[in-house]
Amino acid sequence: MSQHVVEADKPWSIEQHAIEPIPDADRHGSPAELFRLWVGANVNYVVLITGSLAIVQGLSFQESIWAVVIGNLLGCATVGFASIMGPKTGTAGIVTTRTSFGQLGAVLPIFISTLAAIGWFSINSVIATESLAKLFAMIGLPQTTLVSAAALGVVLVAEILIAIFGHATIIAAEKWGAVALVLLFFVFALLVTPRIDLAALREAHPPAKFATWLLVTGLIFSYPLSWTNFASDYSRYLPASTSWRSIALAAGAGQFVSLVFCEIIGMFFALALGGALTDPVADLPKVVPGWYLAPFLLAIIVGSIAANVPNGYTAGLGLLALRLPMGRITSMLLIAALTLAFRIFTLFYGHAIDLYEQWLGYILIWTGPWISIVVLDYFMRGGNYSQRDLMTWGSGRYWYAGGVRWAGVVAFVFGLAASVICSNSDMFASPLMTKLLGGTDLSFEAGMLVSGSLYYFLSGRSSSSVAPVEVRLS
Repeated sequence: MSQHVVEADKPWSIEQHAIEPIPDADRHGSPAELFRLWVGANVNYVVLITGSLAIVQGLSFQESIWAVVIGNLLGCATVGFASIMGPKTGTAGIVTTRTSFGQLGAVLPIFISTLAAIGWFSINSVIATESLAKLFAMIGLPQTTLVSAAALGVVLVAEILIAIFGHATIIAAEKWGAVALVLLFFVFALLVTPRIDLAALREAHPPAKFATWLLVTGLIFSYPLSWTNFASDYSRYLPASTSWRSIALAAGAGQFVSLVFCEIIGMFFALALGGALTDPVADLPKVVPGWYLAPFLLAIIVGSIAANVPNGYTAGLGLLALRLPMGRITSMLLIAALTLAFRIFTLFYGHAIDLYEQWLGYILIWTGPWISIVVLDYFMRGGNYSQRDLMTWGSGRYWYAGGVRWAGVVAFVFGLAASVICSNSDMFASPLMTKLLGGTDLSFEAGMLVSGSLYYFLSGRSSSSVAPVEVRLS
């Protein structure tokens, strides 16, 4: 790796590139770094709680294991495939949308993606802030607005600073964070497991309805799916010749290992509580000795920050992909301001965060249709992209008819409709799901199938026929 490459993307130095395609001279790294990145980003308390929901929903231990394994196999494979465009385009994952939607048509999914990333960043900032405030209280600081503000300041500075430093710093931070978090969560598992009633666990458990198992499996699947619009942001520095199979395997495996690890611990947590998890933080003292509560709160804080830095980084790239007149650092500062405003809002309206989390869940409905189109487009065009035309407004191969590629837009809209029709959520409980299919939720699966199929048939061979000779930037 040359000195110039190091200077362009050096850990603990500000990254020199934004969303413009990474030049050949600055390409570096290997798929192995993606494995470490996704482990570090996904060993966190939210994932642990996601696993506990399988038990809370009434599945047996064995049924929960199958839901966790199968849901994550499908979801993490999707993240792996969502990573393969990065080395070929050299730009952020969401920018690749321009090839299948057109420069103008891509504005809608890019806007939704950016909104979702900002939303996740705000939510995780609040979770980390509240955990840090509790930790402050344990060392004797008063639970005042000033202390809460200080906690938010510490969390935001850490998150924004790492995100501003950029790609190489995130890769390095996630690698070392992964080691510490795995150890802290492993100790938590050792402390929780003896509290599980093994006799009750061995007792015959009435099998859950298949619809319930499918609902939980979809929930497990949806978590890695929500990362797909981030994936190529971290593979774009790899050399263009890097095997797409190696990229998909490294990224998918890193996420799979971390998610299964945390979600099984979450199952242990719920079993230790008798399957009655009410408040994830308030319930901790019931199963964790006092001496470990503070270290585990620290793990929650570090894990939330580790999961949140990629959110902030991708949100910043999303603002740039919307062609807003600002640089990458300015975009990150704007996201920090939006997060601060959101936190102030929740101080006065305590229920807002619950409503906001539900709203974020609704946004995930778009992810399945979007990623199925983008991945299919990659293989239809043989992984060939024009980097110059990806960044060109008003002309070029990706301007299509007035800036819109209708095959992508129509497939996306119909995929969204299929997601809603097959939804059983707070947003919409479809009669098809509640009356005919036992109350399960197939929104993500239906959206991916419909949008992918429609895109393929509406495009015909157009993706492959317009596949350009790749324009390399040096």
